[in-house]
Amino acid sequence: CQDYAHVMIGGLRSLGLPARYVSGYLASSPRPGDAALIGAEASHAWVSAWCPELGWMEFDPTNDLVPGERHVVLAYGRDYDDVSPVKGVTIGGGSHTVDVEVSVRPID
Repeated sequence: CQDYAHVMIGGLRSLGLPARYVSGYLASSPRPGDAALIGAEASHAWVSAWCPELGWMEFDPTNDLVPGERHVVLAYGRDYDDVSPVKGVTIGGGSHTVDVEVSVRPID
């Protein structure tokens, strides 16, 4: 999703359109009848582009749709580096692995 967002942002900016990277999450459990979306079990990225007549419009190029209530925005930035959900440095020897799984559900 990060790559799709960056490619779309690059294309929009090459046309002179302001575009920004959106970092967030997708609701994990679709409603009955809704298809599961790609990227629902980890952080997700999509694009926000400026339309002079309509303002900021969002697009999810990974899932080929306009983001809706299942997209949860955490931050807006120029690119991933501006809004990465995790940053840090690991010091030491040996090998390291990080496994991440996210479950996003509405609360009552």
